[in-house]
Amino acid sequence: MAKIDELIFGSIVVEGKKYRRDILLFADGTVKKRKGGFLMFGSHKVKKQELEELSQGQPEIIIVGTGTNGAAHIAPEAGSWAKGKNLSLLVQPSYDAVTRLNELVEQKKKVAVLIHITC
Repeated sequence: MAKIDELIFGSIVVEGKKYRRDILLFADGTVKKRKGGFLMFGSHKVKKQELEELSQGQPEIIIVGTGTNGAAHIAPEAGSWAKGKNLSLLVQPSYDAVTRLNELVEQKKKVAVLIHITC
């Protein structure tokens, strides 16, 4: 599992590589740029399909970083889907989400994360 080196408004660094888009970080350490939304700035609504994609690696927990000011949110159908699948879902502002991800990686937990890098 990869750790996040740095998050600043508009960019994120994972294992030394800088991204200027929201990312999906899978339990196996694979990083994927988030699709859709407002091009560079990403969508403020986390969709069910995104959680489904993150769950494919069977993480112990999925973390959603809702932005540097917490402006993003989970779509109602996404939250219902996660609850129905008994997924452990942690939703918090992105700076807190990065800290929690790195702590869980240190504990050798299998984690997947979506990080919104702006607002």
